[in-house]
Amino acid sequence: MTLLQQSAMTLPLWIGKPGEKPPPLCGAIPASSDYVAKPGDKVAARVKGVDGDEQWILAEVVSYSHAANKYEVDDIDEEGKERHTLSRRRIIPLPQWKANPETDPEALFQKDQLVLALYPQTTCFYRALIHTPPQRPQDDYSVLFEDTSYADGYSPPLNVAQRYVVACKEPKKK
Repeated sequence: MTLLQQSAMTLPLWIGKPGEKPPPLCGAIPASSDYVAKPGDKVAARVKGVDGDEQWILAEVVSYSHAANKYEVDDIDEEGKERHTLSRRRIIPLPQWKANPETDPEALFQKDQLVLALYPQTTCFYRALIHTPPQRPQDDYSVLFEDTSYADGYSPPLNVAQRYVVACKEPKKK
């Protein structure tokens, strides 16, 4: 867990030249459609759990096969240490830069936007609403996780580092 925190803190802040737009993978700006995550990159990966349920986990890219159009990723959970082979659509690259709210607010998720966020002290991503976007470059997002045990369906606000908040790609309902 401490490594995850350090990884979040060491995420570089993107500083553009005046008028320069933040690049893909800066804050809320998604990767380009042809982007391929490199070995060692951290990603959100949609995997089938033991019970057959699907969940988004924090994983590290091992390799990518252009021929098969599939990633090999390792679950970064120490206990898990499972390797998964997943298609590109089951992978969301994590941001490679923090967005600066003072200069590039458009590169941040906005209040009430639906996202996937890494639940504190876990290696799983869950659906959440942005409660408050970061105000300063070093700030975290404040998010409300979907949680049926609360009357309004959401947890109290929890802080999640910019590195671990990504756009919510909803699976198509069957």
